[in-house]
Order: sequence, then C-alpha cells, then structure tokens
Amino acid sequence: MYLNKPSTEESSPKKKRKGLKDYFDYRNNQINQIGLILFASFVIATSLHSFLDHRFTEERWKQNPMQRYEMLDDILDKDLFIDDTKKEVIHQLGYPSILNSSTTNQFNYYVGKGEGLSNDQSVMLTLIFENNRVTKVLLLPITK
Repeated sequence: MYLNKPSTEESSPKKKRKGLKDYFDYRNNQINQIGLILFASFVIATSLHSFLDHRFTEERWKQNPMQRYEMLDDILDKDLFIDDTKKEVIHQLGYPSILNSSTTNQFNYYVGKGEGLSNDQSVMLTLIFENNRVTKVLLLPITK
C-alpha cells in the first residue's frame, strides 16, 4: 500500500456514539441501578455515623475529654441538663473540672479547642444553678 494512493479496502463502519441521555437511563441497566443503590447506601451510612458520633453520652464525655467539643451541639440544642439537680449533673458529667470557689451555684467543665469553635479559643461548658436545679447552660471562653 502506497501512501499516495487511496485504499481500495472498504473501511469498517463506525460505531454510533451513545447520546448523553443513554448514560443516565436507569430503566434497563442493572449495573447502574446497583451502583446507585451502593452510592446511596454509602451516603446514608456516612451521614448516620457522623450524626451518631456527635451525640452526648456519659461514657464519651468522661473517657474523651479532648473530644467534648463534638458533643456541644447536642447538649445545647436539646437542653440536656435543664432542671437537673447537682447530683444528677455530677453523675452524668463528673465533678467540675474548673472550680470557682466564689460560687457554688455554677459548675464549669473544660471543653477544649474544637474545629467548630470560633477562633480556636478554649471554652468551658457552664451550668448555672438556682434552687439546686440547672437553669442555664452556657458556653463561655476561658480567660487566662
């Protein structure tokens, strides 16, 4: 075959290209359906793991003091300690980590520096008592 002469062989017919809509047609394509189900399962499992990992539990609070900031949203949003007595709070959170000798109507717990906290400043969870019951739950910066 010479380069200058046209070929006498017939060229093979070209395959017809799929249209873009054919890639997204899930009606008869089982592989795509299985992939979609696996992807949706992954997204749901990841979301549930993230949600459940940030919930407050007594064990996580006591065993992981450096990860307490992860539980703050759950504590503050659900008002978990409102109307609890001092004994109940001590049972759930342990003894206060930051003692304020001037007042016994306030418990302060070190929370630490967290990713979601502003300015990476250390904060404390403050529970204020009136008549031996929690009336306010606050998040305050630690001043040095």
